[in-house]
Amino acid sequence: MNKKLLRLFLCLTLVTVFATLGLAADKTRPSGVTTTVTRQARPQVDPFAGVKKLFSNLGPDPTDLYDASNGWLVAGHFNVYNGQKQDVAIPFRSPANASIVGVRLPLQWYGYGANQATVAIYSDAGGAPGSAIAHKDLKNFDSFGSGCCNLASWKLATPVPVTKGTTYWVVATTNNASKDSVSVWDLIYNDAPGIWAYQQDDGGWIVTTASDGYALPAVAVYGQ
Repeated sequence: MNKKLLRLFLCLTLVTVFATLGLAADKTRPSGVTTTVTRQARPQVDPFAGVKKLFSNLGPDPTDLYDASNGWLVAGHFNVYNGQKQDVAIPFRSPANASIVGVRLPLQWYGYGANQATVAIYSDAGGAPGSAIAHKDLKNFDSFGSGCCNLASWKLATPVPVTKGTTYWVVATTNNASKDSVSVWDLIYNDAPGIWAYQQDDGGWIVTTASDGYALPAVAVYGQ
């Protein structure tokens, strides 16, 4: 190879490398929605009252458990709203060896497709959601915009053992039964950003941090 061809080859190689690095650093944005709440806060009876919370970022005020006017989409591939599948996940660590018996989270229906979604407990894989340990299809959510503080509840038929200090994830996703659905996972009551993850069109998980500025989805995990 002569010198001119060698220089051309090196230039093209560098352009390809920089372009690849630029694409890798360019995160897509999570899909979210906002609304005006039409109803006043309604405190809800906690079906897990008296059960230990292994993790919770719900608000301390029972009339302000979460931000009912903002949330991240949980949507199936075939929804007619934007045609984009999006899964959402938030990590947690148990303060002790325990077994998960319940999960509560503010999932609300956005008015498209089936009024349902799948909630799951995932293992961790290098700081991102790994594989499902347990899952449940939940249905008949309140409509987005109906206000706080009703929560979708999952009482596990078989408790899931967790290890102190180990990271697990609560994941909201869709399946064949909810492939046309659009739900909203409402945000933490004070809109604080933090570590959570989203995945679009099964393209791999993107983990956000507080510096990204994206507010956390709200959730509580109960155990014994």
